[in-house]
Amino acid sequence: MNEELVGMQQHGAVRIVSIQRAAKLNSLNHDVVGALDAALSAAVDDPDTRVIILAGAGEKAFVAGMDVEDIAGADAVQAFRAMQKGQDFFRRVARLPKPTIAMVQGYALGGGFELALSCDFIVAGEKARFGFPEITLATFAGWGGTQLAMARMHPAFAREMLLSGSHYTAEQCRHFGFINRIVPQDSLQSDTLAFAALFADKDPVALEFAKTATLSAGSASDTGMLVEAGLYAINFVQPPARAAFENFLAARRR
Repeated sequence: MNEELVGMQQHGAVRIVSIQRAAKLNSLNHDVVGALDAALSAAVDDPDTRVIILAGAGEKAFVAGMDVEDIAGADAVQAFRAMQKGQDFFRRVARLPKPTIAMVQGYALGGGFELALSCDFIVAGEKARFGFPEITLATFAGWGGTQLAMARMHPAFAREMLLSGSHYTAEQCRHFGFINRIVPQDSLQSDTLAFAALFADKDPVALEFAKTATLSAGSASDTGMLVEAGLYAINFVQPPARAAFENFLAARRR
């Protein structure tokens, strides 16, 4: 596990796993996903950990999305495989046997929003911002976002977020249905730990079985994920998407 990329704090039966990439707004790349995957596996294997909280370092972002440099220049086959790898990781997060909570203090965009939606619960600070900005780069959410959004909120709101590319405040998202708690920014961690305590004192076997039973209902389908990855790959090599990615990267490097 790369401790420079992912940190861990233990609070009784609750473990906070945090992405330590604040300078990059905790954006996800291959190394971060690998380190996060290992950290989550370690939390699952620890018998003293009953609940897992996912967090991002710093005040600005939970996770601001995919690090687009990881995929810039990919051909259709490479893009398809990259989307499937991301989907596989988020599927593993969703199917972890222990309850997971996304603690969102700032931006949860694109891949960051997909990560939050892969968790069982979301506790958002008042300054949290959610969205799928991929459409502004002439592409769309490809790490499971189309399926996760449709499963976690009303379809009309899911399509609005996916097709507009807009950022939404926690308060705007309150009635969308995917946020469990909106709390003051300065008490986000303590309030999230208090929320985790609702589950941490329960029998671990019953907790795991109850969560496993819920996974068979209302989850993002494997077929839908495959369709999403395929369409993403086809779209990714089209000229508008290529140009948008190149312009975005050029602007970031200035």
